[in-house]
Amino acid sequence: MSETGEPRRPSLLARGPFQFGFVTTLGVLLALLLGAAIASLSTALTLIFLALFISLGMYPSVLWLERRGLSRVGAVLTVLGVFLAIAALLIGLVVPIVIAQLRELIDSVPAGLARIEHQEWFTEVDATFGGALTNAVTWLRGAIVDPSVWLAVGGGALRVGAGFLNATFGTVFVVVLTMYFVAGLESMKTAAYALVPASKRTSFIELSETITQSVGKYLGGMVTLAACNAVFTFVLLSVCGVRSAAVLAAIAFPITLIPLVGSVVNTVVISTVALFTSPTTGLVVLIVMLVYVQIESYVLTPRIVGKAISIPGSLVLIGALVGGTLLGLLGALIACPVSASILLIIKKVIVPKQELA
Repeated sequence: MSETGEPRRPSLLARGPFQFGFVTTLGVLLALLLGAAIASLSTALTLIFLALFISLGMYPSVLWLERRGLSRVGAVLTVLGVFLAIAALLIGLVVPIVIAQLRELIDSVPAGLARIEHQEWFTEVDATFGGALTNAVTWLRGAIVDPSVWLAVGGGALRVGAGFLNATFGTVFVVVLTMYFVAGLESMKTAAYALVPASKRTSFIELSETITQSVGKYLGGMVTLAACNAVFTFVLLSVCGVRSAAVLAAIAFPITLIPLVGSVVNTVVISTVALFTSPTTGLVVLIVMLVYVQIESYVLTPRIVGKAISIPGSLVLIGALVGGTLLGLLGALIACPVSASILLIIKKVIVPKQELA
């Protein structure tokens, strides 16, 4: 009997081993089914989260335009128009240049490998390691001109074609969904707030608005920094006479979106490619990029990103590692705002409760 006098229900273990095993097995099967469903939807969920984060990055621009006197509809339409104009500009101007230079890069790599074999530093290093560099370059030269190698890397012609179609569909889907998110973000937040009990709604709205604004400012700032890095990479490589500057600049943009390590990775990549032109060019690119990384860290980042998100550098690296392992590039990109949101929730919700306990 319970304290109220009502008969107490027997526990699951007390109902017998068969019923306990049956219920436990159903729970495990349900968990496995849920995990399989999430895994099968991983691509769709990734695209949805990407569109959501892009819309959060664009939303501060909507608020800025509203403070300048535009209506909500006018501000949303203006931001969407600029977003579509930039997307069309990138597709119409940048993509053809990148494709042409990528083809030129593939065609010029064998000649570049032949030139690098006759450079003094290559000869000395190759002699030190017993001709290992020569063997590696010979293999690489043959692999580059062999179409079967590229098909094997891509998983076959059919998979390459399917990957191209999926990428095209994913891009269109993200653009359209981003437009819907930006236009309906206020109604989405209002609907979410209505689900919270009235006694806790005020604090929940305050916390949610703080997180939304911080994430939006951070993402907008990171996109601006990545664009500056990509433009600087293009100008530097063009001045130094490095081939395929547009391709490397296009690659630099998504890489430098990764906090802390993105600019360093981009520096290593473009400096290595610059070595194919000459050791002097590679050294110049390395030195100039190291100077730019310092300017970006201590001058540009505080001014553009400001104090939108402030978390320890160790947590940024851990978050980027975990996010990259789970969701690839997207996970590494969103690791910082997600970590900051968790820290903010701990600071605003959990810590005050612990103080009152």
